[in-house]
Amino acid sequence: MKRIIVLVLALALVFSLAACKGNTPETTTVPAATDEATTAAEPVSTPENPVIRLATTTSVNDSGLLPYLLPTFEAATGYKVEVASAGTGVAIGYAKSGDADLLLVHSKSQEEAFIEEGYASTERLSFMYNYFVIVGPADDPAGIKELATAADCFKAIAESEAGFASRGDNSGTHNKETSIWTAAEIDPADAAWYSSLGSGMGDTLTKANELGVYTLTDKATFLSMKDSLPNLTILKEEADDMKNTYSLLGVNPEAEAFAGTDVSINTEGAKALIDWLLSDEAAALIKDYGVAEYGEQLFFLIEK
Repeated sequence: MKRIIVLVLALALVFSLAACKGNTPETTTVPAATDEATTAAEPVSTPENPVIRLATTTSVNDSGLLPYLLPTFEAATGYKVEVASAGTGVAIGYAKSGDADLLLVHSKSQEEAFIEEGYASTERLSFMYNYFVIVGPADDPAGIKELATAADCFKAIAESEAGFASRGDNSGTHNKETSIWTAAEIDPADAAWYSSLGSGMGDTLTKANELGVYTLTDKATFLSMKDSLPNLTILKEEADDMKNTYSLLGVNPEAEAFAGTDVSINTEGAKALIDWLLSDEAAALIKDYGVAEYGEQLFFLIEK
């Protein structure tokens, strides 16, 4: 009898252990799910010389194009771009003094002179353009709106003495203005209706707005400031003599003018930025810039 009781108890214990095992899940190591939206991007290694000094014209900066483009380049490469924005003449001056690693400017004659003087490490790399426009009072006192060319418009402004504000700063825009006056066979320098301001595009637009006079500007900068310029409107655009081409130039660290000085040019960084600005990625960004905010493309790529 005792044997039977012991046997029954033993069997009960076996079944009890089996039941416990069946109710206990197996422990399995499962990799944590990866949330692509929250996973940090792979850190980008910092280049040996991480600062690139870009000297450029005010139009690509004041228009918002560079602030739009550069964060993408910096995030992808680890470089930090320091932008010195001025008229083309001043920007080229920065490069000639060794205070820039590359140029992004828009004055062909000045760019070619820079190359001839041995300051460039690259050829003139023209890659995009936009248009200069003539802006002025909505009532258009000189009657330029229906005229065919910028030179025709300048003639009408001079004949009406309606008033014109010039940058007067040896910038690419100022040089373009000068070439249009030359084509119109007019020298306005001493005319009472002509104001040479010696200032950047933003300041010139502000002054033209205050005076209610005409001026020449790149379209992108005007549109970026339009809300603060109630007295100005675009009266002439996209004429054959108003195309505005932008080029890249690397600075030559072995330029004769730098011999015996402590000038140091970040050639590797300059090349990285030039290559990126000429890339398909940058091209797509440039093509889209302005469409959402202004309803139109502001800069156009030069077909290779």
